[in-house]
Amino acid sequence: MPIANYLHTIVISEYWEEEQWQSWADELILRNDKLENWIYDVAFAKDKEELYLAIAHEKVIEVFDKGTLYCEPDVVIGYYYLMYQEGRMNLSKLFLKLADEDDISSETKLFDFQEITCILNEVRKGKIDIERIDKVLTPLAKIAKKQLEALTNYMRI
Repeated sequence: MPIANYLHTIVISEYWEEEQWQSWADELILRNDKLENWIYDVAFAKDKEELYLAIAHEKVIEVFDKGTLYCEPDVVIGYYYLMYQEGRMNLSKLFLKLADEDDISSETKLFDFQEITCILNEVRKGKIDIERIDKVLTPLAKIAKKQLEALTNYMRI
């Protein structure tokens, strides 16, 4: 299971903050006698940069596992939509994040710039049809939820 890759995705999306990924690693350490060394490194990482270094080697190993095949930018957007649904992000911020993710260097292209601008203008005016947004982003949120569940249930006895 590509847990290090899932951890990377949930952290870069900012769905999990430092306290959450450290608690995740701490709980794994308390519940299990035998763990991979990288999990201990995650528990002791002081910031995102140290976390990324702690999981770097494991991420590379996981890349060769067929179960790791997923489009990280899509899942990041899925986490953004989950945050919106949970009330942790408003619609304007969601679309600003989407505009950042939906650039030319990204593998993801959900909305074109003109469409994002139009939707943001509708949001600012207080009128928006959420159905189009929901139709596009719900499948990505489902993938993010599956990864979140895999992280949450990792090594549970």
